[in-house]
Amino acid sequence: MKKQSIGRPKSFDEKETLLLAMNYFWEHGYNDSSLENLLKAMNIKKSSFYSTFKSKEELFSKCLDLYRHITLNQLQELEKEIGPKKTMLMLATMSINELKESGKVKGCLIVNSGQECYNKYANLSQQISVEFNFFMELFESFVDKAQHLGEITSKKDAKIIAGRYLNTLNGLIVTIQAGIPEELINDIIESSKEILQ
Repeated sequence: MKKQSIGRPKSFDEKETLLLAMNYFWEHGYNDSSLENLLKAMNIKKSSFYSTFKSKEELFSKCLDLYRHITLNQLQELEKEIGPKKTMLMLATMSINELKESGKVKGCLIVNSGQECYNKYANLSQQISVEFNFFMELFESFVDKAQHLGEITSKKDAKIIAGRYLNTLNGLIVTIQAGIPEELINDIIESSKEILQ
Protein backbone atom coordinates (compact mmCIF):
# COMPACT_ATOMS: atom_id res chain seq x y z
CA MET A 1 0.00 0.00 0.00
CA LYS A 2 1.38 3.36 -1.07
CA LYS A 3 1.98 5.77 1.75
CA GLN A 4 0.28 9.12 1.24
CA SER A 5 2.43 12.18 1.66
CA ILE A 6 1.10 14.54 4.27
CA GLY A 7 1.45 18.25 3.57
CA ARG A 8 2.76 20.65 6.14
CA PRO A 9 -0.05 21.44 8.59
CA LYS A 10 -1.32 25.00 8.77
CA SER A 11 0.06 26.97 11.68
CA PHE A 12 -2.98 29.26 11.81
CA ASP A 13 -6.75 29.08 12.20
CA GLU A 14 -8.15 29.92 8.76
CA LYS A 15 -11.51 31.18 10.04
CA GLU A 16 -9.89 33.42 12.65
CA THR A 17 -7.41 34.71 10.06
CA LEU A 18 -10.26 35.39 7.65
CA LEU A 19 -12.09 37.34 10.35
CA LEU A 20 -9.00 39.51 10.88
CA ALA A 21 -8.80 40.13 7.13
CA MET A 22 -12.52 40.95 6.94
CA ASN A 23 -12.20 43.55 9.69
CA TYR A 24 -9.14 45.06 8.03
CA PHE A 25 -10.93 45.36 4.66
CA TRP A 26 -13.98 46.77 6.45
CA GLU A 27 -11.84 49.45 8.10
CA HIS A 28 -9.62 50.35 5.13
CA GLY A 29 -11.52 49.33 1.98
CA TYR A 30 -10.37 47.01 -0.78
CA ASN A 31 -8.09 49.34 -2.75
CA ASP A 32 -6.32 50.75 0.30
CA SER A 33 -5.62 47.31 1.78
CA SER A 34 -2.13 46.42 0.60
CA LEU A 35 -0.98 42.82 0.73
CA GLU A 36 1.80 43.82 3.12
CA ASN A 37 -0.66 45.37 5.59
CA LEU A 38 -3.09 42.47 5.22
CA LEU A 39 -0.33 39.99 6.08
CA LYS A 40 0.47 42.00 9.21
CA ALA A 41 -3.20 42.20 10.20
CA MET A 42 -3.71 38.48 9.58
CA ASN A 43 -0.39 37.58 11.23
CA ILE A 44 0.60 35.10 8.50
CA LYS A 45 3.48 34.74 6.06
CA LYS A 46 3.22 35.44 2.35
CA SER A 47 3.70 31.74 1.51
CA SER A 48 0.79 30.77 3.80
CA PHE A 49 -1.33 33.50 2.27
CA TYR A 50 -0.83 32.29 -1.30
CA SER A 51 -1.22 28.61 -0.46
CA THR A 52 -4.53 29.27 1.35
CA PHE A 53 -6.13 32.32 -0.27
CA LYS A 54 -4.40 32.48 -3.70
CA SER A 55 -4.89 36.25 -4.22
CA LYS A 56 -6.13 39.44 -2.58
CA GLU A 57 -9.32 39.26 -4.67
CA GLU A 58 -10.05 35.68 -3.60
CA LEU A 59 -9.38 36.61 0.02
CA PHE A 60 -11.82 39.52 -0.25
CA SER A 61 -14.41 37.24 -1.84
CA LYS A 62 -14.14 34.89 1.14
CA CYS A 63 -14.39 37.87 3.49
CA LEU A 64 -17.65 38.98 1.83
CA ASP A 65 -18.99 35.46 2.25
CA LEU A 66 -17.98 35.42 5.93
CA TYR A 67 -19.55 38.84 6.46
CA ARG A 68 -22.85 37.57 5.03
CA HIS A 69 -22.85 34.54 7.34
CA ILE A 70 -22.00 36.56 10.45
CA THR A 71 -24.53 39.31 9.69
CA LEU A 72 -27.26 36.82 8.79
CA ASN A 73 -26.77 34.96 12.09
CA GLN A 74 -26.86 38.21 14.06
CA LEU A 75 -30.01 39.45 12.31
CA GLN A 76 -31.81 36.12 12.68
CA GLU A 77 -30.96 35.93 16.39
CA LEU A 78 -32.13 39.50 16.91
CA GLU A 79 -35.33 38.83 14.97
CA LYS A 80 -36.10 35.85 17.23
CA GLU A 81 -35.58 37.98 20.33
CA ILE A 82 -37.38 41.22 19.46
CA GLY A 83 -39.33 40.57 16.23
CA PRO A 84 -38.79 41.68 12.62
CA LYS A 85 -39.82 45.34 12.83
CA LYS A 86 -37.78 46.10 15.96
CA THR A 87 -34.80 44.35 14.40
CA MET A 88 -34.94 46.65 11.39
CA LEU A 89 -35.32 49.75 13.57
CA MET A 90 -32.48 48.55 15.81
CA LEU A 91 -29.98 48.81 12.93
CA ALA A 92 -30.32 52.60 12.89
CA THR A 93 -29.85 52.72 16.67
CA MET A 94 -26.76 50.51 16.37
CA SER A 95 -25.24 52.95 13.86
CA ILE A 96 -25.84 55.88 16.25
CA ASN A 97 -24.33 53.90 19.15
CA GLU A 98 -21.29 53.03 17.04
CA LEU A 99 -20.82 56.74 16.29
CA LYS A 100 -21.02 57.63 20.00
CA GLU A 101 -18.64 54.85 21.04
CA SER A 102 -15.97 55.09 18.33
CA GLY A 103 -16.57 58.47 16.68
CA LYS A 104 -17.29 56.87 13.30
CA VAL A 105 -19.54 54.36 11.55
CA LYS A 106 -18.12 51.60 9.35
CA GLY A 107 -21.42 50.92 7.62
CA CYS A 108 -22.21 47.74 5.69
CA LEU A 109 -19.20 45.98 4.16
CA ILE A 110 -21.25 44.96 1.12
CA VAL A 111 -22.56 48.49 0.44
CA ASN A 112 -19.08 49.96 1.01
CA SER A 113 -17.62 47.38 -1.38
CA GLY A 114 -20.26 48.14 -3.99
CA GLN A 115 -19.28 51.82 -3.97
CA GLU A 116 -15.61 50.94 -4.28
CA CYS A 117 -15.47 47.80 -6.44
CA TYR A 118 -18.57 47.68 -8.61
CA ASN A 119 -17.73 47.63 -12.35
CA LYS A 120 -14.00 47.70 -11.52
CA TYR A 121 -13.54 44.02 -10.66
CA ALA A 122 -15.81 41.67 -12.61
CA ASN A 123 -15.93 38.73 -10.19
CA LEU A 124 -16.29 40.92 -7.11
CA SER A 125 -18.98 43.02 -8.82
CA GLN A 126 -21.01 39.90 -9.49
CA GLN A 127 -20.60 38.65 -5.92
CA ILE A 128 -21.46 42.02 -4.39
CA SER A 129 -24.65 42.12 -6.48
CA VAL A 130 -25.60 38.62 -5.29
CA GLU A 131 -24.84 39.49 -1.65
CA PHE A 132 -26.85 42.73 -1.82
CA ASN A 133 -29.84 40.93 -3.34
CA PHE A 134 -29.58 38.29 -0.61
CA PHE A 135 -30.01 40.97 2.07
CA MET A 136 -32.78 42.66 0.09
CA GLU A 137 -34.68 39.35 0.15
CA LEU A 138 -33.93 38.90 3.86
CA PHE A 139 -35.36 42.32 4.75
CA GLU A 140 -38.29 41.68 2.44
CA SER A 141 -39.02 38.55 4.48
CA PHE A 142 -38.76 40.60 7.69
CA VAL A 143 -41.27 43.14 6.34
CA ASP A 144 -43.58 40.33 5.23
CA LYS A 145 -43.45 38.76 8.73
CA ALA A 146 -44.03 42.15 10.35
CA GLN A 147 -47.07 42.74 8.14
CA HIS A 148 -48.53 39.35 9.08
CA LEU A 149 -47.88 40.07 12.77
CA GLY A 150 -49.55 43.49 12.46
CA GLU A 151 -46.31 45.31 13.36
CA ILE A 152 -46.37 47.00 9.95
CA THR A 153 -49.87 48.04 8.88
CA SER A 154 -48.93 49.34 5.42
CA LYS A 155 -50.41 47.24 2.61
CA LYS A 156 -47.62 48.14 0.22
CA ASP A 157 -45.66 45.28 -1.30
CA ALA A 158 -43.02 43.98 1.15
CA LYS A 159 -40.34 44.31 -1.54
CA ILE A 160 -41.08 48.03 -2.01
CA ILE A 161 -41.04 48.69 1.74
CA ALA A 162 -37.78 46.75 2.18
CA GLY A 163 -36.16 48.66 -0.69
CA ARG A 164 -37.18 52.04 0.74
CA TYR A 165 -36.03 50.99 4.20
CA LEU A 166 -32.59 49.85 2.97
CA ASN A 167 -32.09 53.02 0.91
CA THR A 168 -32.96 55.11 3.97
CA LEU A 169 -30.68 53.08 6.26
CA ASN A 170 -27.77 53.34 3.83
CA GLY A 171 -28.50 57.06 3.45
CA LEU A 172 -28.37 57.40 7.23
CA ILE A 173 -24.94 55.74 7.37
CA VAL A 174 -23.54 57.89 4.55
CA THR A 175 -24.96 60.97 6.28
CA ILE A 176 -23.32 60.05 9.57
CA GLN A 177 -20.02 59.34 7.78
CA ALA A 178 -20.22 62.79 6.16
CA GLY A 179 -20.55 64.48 9.55
CA ILE A 180 -24.00 65.94 8.93
CA PRO A 181 -25.70 67.68 11.95
CA GLU A 182 -27.58 65.56 14.48
CA GLU A 183 -31.00 67.04 13.61
CA LEU A 184 -30.71 65.73 10.05
CA ILE A 185 -29.64 62.31 11.35
CA ASN A 186 -32.72 62.27 13.61
CA ASP A 187 -34.91 63.23 10.65
CA ILE A 188 -33.62 60.26 8.63
CA ILE A 189 -34.28 57.95 11.58
CA GLU A 190 -37.85 59.26 11.71
CA SER A 191 -38.16 58.56 7.97
CA SER A 192 -37.14 54.93 8.52
CA LYS A 193 -39.80 54.62 11.23
CA GLU A 194 -42.43 56.06 8.88
CA ILE A 195 -41.49 53.58 6.16
CA LEU A 196 -42.08 50.71 8.61
CA GLN A 197 -45.46 51.92 9.91
